[in-house]
Amino acid sequence: MDNILLIDIGNTAVKWTFNGEYHSVLTVNFKLDLLPKADQVFASCVGDQSLLSGLNNVVFATSFDQFQSFKSAYDTPQDLGVDRFLTMIGAMHHYPDQNIFLIDAGSALTFDLVLANGKHQGGLIMPGLGVLRRSFEKFSSSSKHLVLEMNADNTSDAWEYGTAQMLMSVINQQIESRLEQYGDLKILLTGGDAKIINYRLAHPVEIQPHLVLDGLALYAQA
Repeated sequence: MDNILLIDIGNTAVKWTFNGEYHSVLTVNFKLDLLPKADQVFASCVGDQSLLSGLNNVVFATSFDQFQSFKSAYDTPQDLGVDRFLTMIGAMHHYPDQNIFLIDAGSALTFDLVLANGKHQGGLIMPGLGVLRRSFEKFSSSSKHLVLEMNADNTSDAWEYGTAQMLMSVINQQIESRLEQYGDLKILLTGGDAKIINYRLAHPVEIQPHLVLDGLALYAQA
């Protein structure tokens, strides 16, 4: 993948890799001149595509019904978010012939199950931690703390503890439900909030921070 630039444009951050080096910057701080010169550019975008306006050699990835052994569960494959699609094919590349449960904790919290034969079983989309904590204007917070206390003696902490309990409860419940179905499940965690969530999980998982870019590299090769 020499001289090929891979870019992941999310709602919060822009990440890219070039000649084996990874970089990341908040979307609000992104400028084109941060990017290296490349022979070709492949991009995954669920955010603002206009951030790359001015680059003439960009190929924006799209979701496919089938990609190698991957088979989408969606009736309209193009409706599957390209970040989820690339994350799944990236995960399958790292863990071939395994049942995989993917948790992507970013602006959105998504869950996807892919069986060892490559068949996507579908998934769920929920608000991520930041969106959840801004969802009620009266209590809006930008805190990233995950304090799993049961009781608070002030409104600010009550909102912080309550949203933390809500987020972690649904993640742990999803993991437990999937493990009941598939005991040999490989559970992967990715996304901007992966590290802080991992500390509070009741079950061991593997953190894979660059699955979108890993999948995009496969997409570019194909």
